[in-house]
Amino acid sequence: MLAELNSYIEGKRILLLGVGNRLRGDDAVGSLLVERLQGKVNIPLIDAGDVPENYLGPIEEAGAEVVLVVDAVDMGANVGDVAIFDIEQVQGKSISTHTANLGLLFKVIPSEKRPQVIVMGIQPGNTEPGQGLSEPLHATIESLTTILVVSLKGSTHDES
Repeated sequence: MLAELNSYIEGKRILLLGVGNRLRGDDAVGSLLVERLQGKVNIPLIDAGDVPENYLGPIEEAGAEVVLVVDAVDMGANVGDVAIFDIEQVQGKSISTHTANLGLLFKVIPSEKRPQVIVMGIQPGNTEPGQGLSEPLHATIESLTTILVVSLKGSTHDES
């Protein structure tokens, strides 16, 4: 997974978009990962919660070449497993609790400004309301924090 991730982001301006509902157990994983990365990476981080459509303006303004969306994705894998998808590959997958179609969402950005969108999908376990994050997802967040701090060091972000 690390080599695949690096092939998408190496030397590029990256924005990390965490998606998730903190009130629905493992669905919170994207938002919680953004929280863990605050102050540890030098790229824009957005916690979009369960309304990524509300962040199109800041995403477009960031001028990122690649948006890395971190979200709970039901891929039929073991709880806590991680996979990298191009946004087009996610269309048939059940994505967390938000209603926005991520593939269509990014098409709203004009094509000359539209970044490449990569989804880091994390297999959730329990997404019932009122549940906390499961132990496998705690471990996944710890591992991904370490991996992303190292991987994103090669990424750039122009603060202009």
